[in-house]
Parts: sequence; structure tokens; C-alpha cells
Amino acid sequence: MYLLLAGLVAVGFVAYLLLNNRNMKTYRHFMKRMKKLDKSIDFFNATQKFSNQNMAIAINEEEKKLCVSTMKNGNPVSLVHTFNDIISCEIIENEVDETTASIREKRVANVLADTVGKVTGEKEEEGKINRIDLKISFKDPQNPFVLANFLYWEVSKHSDEYKTASKSANCWYGIINESIKKERVMN
Repeated sequence: MYLLLAGLVAVGFVAYLLLNNRNMKTYRHFMKRMKKLDKSIDFFNATQKFSNQNMAIAINEEEKKLCVSTMKNGNPVSLVHTFNDIISCEIIENEVDETTASIREKRVANVLADTVGKVTGEKEEEGKINRIDLKISFKDPQNPFVLANFLYWEVSKHSDEYKTASKSANCWYGIINESIKKERVMN
């Protein structure tokens, strides 16, 4: 009887720890945001799409349209633009300088799809990154650009998380730039 009671108390305690664990709460919050963002682009007939807890991005190559959904005041807001409306696309990484703890913006213009996280002509620096954004500029005075965020917390440049986020950002950079090039050639 006491053994059964002790077992139930132990199971209850473990369940309480798991359900009230800060990491679990954060994970559930991220998953909830990701589902909201993913659902916010369901109306868009995508040939390719990507979503995370910060944004959702989709492209329709036949209709020549791009859809990006980001969170504004806790709700997803989707923007749809034609390839012809896209002015440019660039990857922006914010680095944390460990010696001064200040943030400086590093613009990566010449990203090669096969070299994840490296820039031609620059040495790879040691350190940490706290953001990776894909800045997409449009011919829209109301919404001149959108930041599609692939990473939004501090990680080491050598971590798998950084490599995965950087690879995804580079992939979408290539997809969007290729679409822009094709559209300009056709016009």
C-alpha cells in the first residue's frame, strides 16, 4: 500500500516537473506560434514553403508570387507580392561581440548556396550570433521590406542550430534571387 502510494507520488512529481518545466513551456509556446504562422499561409497555393516560430514563407513559381507571414502584436500578418514587386533580397546576421557585449550588424551580400555561413573574402569569426534575417525589399511604400527571421536567440557560430538556420536562410535567399532573375529576364 505504501509502495503504491509512494509510486503515485513519484509519478505525480515527475509529471509536475515535466509539465511545469520552463523549457517545455517555451517549446509549447514556440510550437503554438509556428502552427499559427503556418496556418496563416494556408490560403496561399505554395510550391515550396518553410515555417518556424518567427515566420512562414512560401513561394508559388507558376503564379510568380511570394508570401511572407510574420508576427505583429501577437498575430500573424501575411503579405503576398509578385516576383516583379521584389526589389532585392539579402541575409543579415547580427553578431554578439563577446569582448564588449555589443551587437553589430553584418550584411552578407554575396552568399554562396554551397558555403553555409561563410562569406567570400572574409575570415570566419569566432563568436555568437543572435539573429539571422532574410530582408526582402518590395516596391510597396506601405510595406517596403519584411524581415523573415530564421534565428532569434543567441547561439554559437559553430552550433548545429546556427548551421541549420543559416542553411535555411541561404536556401531561401537562393530561391528568391533566382525567381527575381528569371522575372527580370522575361520582362
